[in-house]
Amino acid sequence: MADYSRREVTQTWVEYTLPNPTNWGQINRLISVIQYELGDRADWDDAVQVVGRDEEIVFRWEKETRDD
Repeated sequence: MADYSRREVTQTWVEYTLPNPTNWGQINRLISVIQYELGDRADWDDAVQVVGRDEEIVFRWEKETRDD
């Protein structure tokens, strides 16, 4: 008999976007908002992904979920 398990995983991403191109001041403001929202996680090198698209720049991270 096979030993296996089944699970379903749902990921939730938090995203902030800025128009592309944008100015340095807007990026700094958004980084401040993200740092506040992430708290201690903001110090992690890989806490936030930055994705450049044609019309926008996306700052995103995976939302932590807790099984309480």
